[in-house]
Amino acid sequence: MAEQFYFWVLNTLFSPFLLLPPVLGEFLIALILVFIYTIFSRFLANQEEVKKLKEEQAALQKKSQELRKTNPEEANKLSTESLKLSNKMMKLNMKPMFATLLLAVVILPWLSYTFIGKSIVKLPFELPFIGNYLGWLKWYVLVSIPFSQLFRKLLGVQ
Repeated sequence: MAEQFYFWVLNTLFSPFLLLPPVLGEFLIALILVFIYTIFSRFLANQEEVKKLKEEQAALQKKSQELRKTNPEEANKLSTESLKLSNKMMKLNMKPMFATLLLAVVILPWLSYTFIGKSIVKLPFELPFIGNYLGWLKWYVLVSIPFSQLFRKLLGVQ
């Protein structure tokens, strides 16, 4: 009963996209999801703090590389500081990561069920380890990666 309701809700929500050819329907669904993931990252993590930490880390890494030959002990200290900054950045990104994970746990099984067995894209050539047919997951990943980067740039997500 709960499973039927789950599929009914998502089928209703995404019904306009399911009427399109699978390649276009899943493309648009992937774009929407990637945009939502980016919005989570934008508003759930303090972007100014992340930017500041990235800049500090880059400066520490540069200085560490310069000192590596002349003063390895000091370089190791800087590397340790850089690692601490990485941990701080990871903590800042935990909230958006959990929100994204929650959405993925809800949507990806539905995508699998909806598009399973359908060859979404047929490439005119064969790729190693992939072949020339892209199913729903390969197509989702192929769409998600570049658009994630694009949305992150447009929305100023660090």
